[in-house]
Amino acid sequence: MRSFTILPLLCMCFVIIVDGRRGLFQSSLGNTFPNYPCQTDPSRSPFKLEPTYTMSPSANGQRICFTGAAIQRCPTEDPCCTQADFYKLELRVRPTCRRAIRSVTVNGLAAPTPTFEVYGLARDMALFKLPRLNLTTTNATGSKICITLRDPCPNLAALCPEGDGSCTYAIGQSTSPHKCCPTNKFGTVPPPPPPASAVAINPVPSKSLPLPTAAPRQTAVLARRSLANGPAPYTGTFPYVSACNQTTGLMPFRLAGSPVPSWTISGGNVYCFTLEAAPCADSTSPCCSSTLLRVDWWSYDTCRGSVRVYVDKVPYPVTWDQGGTFRLTKLNYSPDEVAAQPKQICIELRKDGPCDSIQKFCRLGSTGGCTYALYDGSQACCPTASTPALRR
Repeated sequence: MRSFTILPLLCMCFVIIVDGRRGLFQSSLGNTFPNYPCQTDPSRSPFKLEPTYTMSPSANGQRICFTGAAIQRCPTEDPCCTQADFYKLELRVRPTCRRAIRSVTVNGLAAPTPTFEVYGLARDMALFKLPRLNLTTTNATGSKICITLRDPCPNLAALCPEGDGSCTYAIGQSTSPHKCCPTNKFGTVPPPPPPASAVAINPVPSKSLPLPTAAPRQTAVLARRSLANGPAPYTGTFPYVSACNQTTGLMPFRLAGSPVPSWTISGGNVYCFTLEAAPCADSTSPCCSSTLLRVDWWSYDTCRGSVRVYVDKVPYPVTWDQGGTFRLTKLNYSPDEVAAQPKQICIELRKDGPCDSIQKFCRLGSTGGCTYALYDGSQACCPTASTPALRR
């Protein structure tokens, strides 16, 4: 019989020494961006994009352009400062936006088609990689990187998970033993541009709804003229008809309480509001005795096709307008009618759509509250308010 020598099991242990500097490496296993180990600290790279971007109409969709910022100073002892180039741009996007980018150009010249990747522990994160941009410290400043967006994500608010027109990006280098991916953010809610021109979008950091304040005299005059000759220009805020009086409580109606999850009509997620009578903030205002023509909600363009509405459990037609404005119109409710019988307004969201919950449907609605505006027939009155957080 053969004899065997039992050798002790040897464990080879590796110690990973992590540099204490912020953002040296990210795990490729979690919900991080980018989804591979790399140096993310933007202060260690000479490259970044301007915090503003431009948008303009295109025959194939909405054209969004980013500008390379001036080369910034960085630690010269760091290889990500002295050895990296600007080879690719990565954008953190929604998983539903796989076919959103139609084309890419760099300084007016066509660039390769971007690649799309879904990742994350729940496969609920995604990114676009725009490769072969071939920018360096000698030509990155002022360079224009443009993408053309189309459905299902026709603008940056729909493309990026921030949902407000801003977006997180990373800059990747070509071949190098050092993994550098300086990560940063640009933009905020951008108003659509005038026809045939591009306009700069300046970030306005805000965690609350930018309700309009008193406008300069000239702006108000222009808005009133627009109402006489057609819709007022979109202002980047809600509601976009800026010439109306948006004082909360100005009309004798309100959406009471928070959206309440309710019965299912055809398999979707249903949330109901109660339209009820309410005291006016100014009883002497003509708005206090006006009829309710319509209700607008601040939503997203990508939610079109994902929603049905029922008033008192009867299907009701809906329309959409600029900036993701979702609308019920031709209501024609008098104050006495609503006081005698409040109306139940229910929104049903498709479970397989991009806006399957009220948190995703309502802009700035991460807690389940919704921003809305009530309009009278003349559109002179449009009191704006937000519902409380979702009740479960």
